[in-house]
Parts: sequence; structure tokens; C-alpha cells
Amino acid sequence: MFPMWWYGYPAIMKGFIDRVFLPGITYQPIEGKSLPEKLLKGKSARLIITADTPKWYDFLIMKSPAINQFKNGTLKFCGVNPVRTTYIASIKKSSSNFRTSWLKKVTFLGERLK
Repeated sequence: MFPMWWYGYPAIMKGFIDRVFLPGITYQPIEGKSLPEKLLKGKSARLIITADTPKWYDFLIMKSPAINQFKNGTLKFCGVNPVRTTYIASIKKSSSNFRTSWLKKVTFLGERLK
């Protein structure tokens, strides 16, 4: 789960990825090949993104850069598949009912992992 900032994920998350998604741990470069061996095959993920940008604008106008970067450029690059996405917006001016409804949905998604 991460908040979208300027159509990307927060710097602290980028730092985490840079320190954890390392060669030999999440992928293995193969000499003479342009793409590495994917060491996280058999794993799945769910991205839960909070934002103030309406989903239609992020998708149609911006082409979902945060989702594409993390989903395809990081997780799928390392073999994680499927990667599902839950996009929660707009947060800043949302009602208590909106937030409660989404909290219930996210709790349900988490409980399904048990």
C-alpha cells in the first residue's frame, strides 16, 4: 500500500526498493541476455494505492505511471505475477462513509491472504 505522490510512489519506498530488490535476491542477470532470470516466480501481489487524482485521469491522461513503474518495472520484472491493483481516490476531501467503505474492502482483501 502506498500513497501516490506526483504520479509516482514516495521516495522512501523507492529507497526501500533500491535496497531490497537486488541481483541474486529478486532477479539474476544472465550473461549475454538482455533480461534477467526472474527469482520471484510463483509470487503474487496486490497494490493498494491511495490518491487524490481521480482514477479516470490517472488512467486516461497520465497513463498510470506509478502503477506501471511498480507493477511492471519492479514486480513483474522480478517474476511476481499476477499483480492486482486497488486504486482508492479521491482521499483528501472524501467522506467518512467513503473511507469506512474502503477500509472494510482493504481489510477483506487482507483477510483473504490468511
